[in-house]
Amino acid sequence: MDIKEIRVEIRKHHVTPGVNVLDLAIDTDEEKLIKQTQHKDGDMAFKKFVEDVTKAAKELAFARIEG
Repeated sequence: MDIKEIRVEIRKHHVTPGVNVLDLAIDTDEEKLIKQTQHKDGDMAFKKFVEDVTKAAKELAFARIEG
């Protein structure tokens, strides 16, 4: 798999007080995924999602370059 670019964008915006709308866009050379979800304030699924995305970003940022 030869991927030259991975772009991940997460936009959080409010539509209704107490409800968060999340736009997730992932774009690579081979795939494009766009998903929108809604979560109430304090939703544990939203908190877990943020933790998982942060963990993945750290793994990519600190990954050892193999050559």
